[in-house]
Amino acid sequence: MRALLLALSFVVAATAPSWAAGDRKIEDFFGRYLGQGTVLRVDPGAPLHEPTQKRMSEVIIGPARGERGGFLITWSTLRAKSHGAPGATEANVKTYHQTFHVTQESNVFHDVTSGDPLKGQPTSWARIDGNTLSIFQVQMDPDGGYFLTQYDRTLTPKGMNVRFTRIENSKVVRQADLRLLRGEMPMREGEDKGRGKDWGRERGRDH
Repeated sequence: MRALLLALSFVVAATAPSWAAGDRKIEDFFGRYLGQGTVLRVDPGAPLHEPTQKRMSEVIIGPARGERGGFLITWSTLRAKSHGAPGATEANVKTYHQTFHVTQESNVFHDVTSGDPLKGQPTSWARIDGNTLSIFQVQMDPDGGYFLTQYDRTLTPKGMNVRFTRIENSKVVRQADLRLLRGEMPMREGEDKGRGKDWGRERGRDH
């Protein structure tokens, strides 16, 4: 286990942002962000004519229910499918949720559902480094190999930049870059517009 964590620390360091400002608080990331980006071709065997895949994304970050100092993150991605016909004929939408509680380190958080990686169970944690909130998830396969996904969400003056990286046994197999703008929190029935900015807090209590 110690060897695995040591190896992962080198992987994480290699893929972490190259700059850092004074560490933010998790509350600085609370809000709703919307935008789009592209999946980068990192497989050298991929055909050169293969079109770049577009992605649209929404990210909502707010406080977590019953987790003082923790946070809840919900993100959705939309990928249009054409099936060879002009224009999009189908949309593939995926939505994910994660809840984190704070650890003894104020900038490090642990996923409340994390399991034992040595038993093949995924484990996940988050870290704030400067303007970037990074979320990592690692899982081992039966042969002792590992899969690591990493989301770096970096605050910008107008919103957030997102870099997604998937690593399989030290090899980067997929990356995506997205540019998101900060938006208003979605309205729920019975809410007035003036309360929209606090929707994330209420969403955390309902989760």
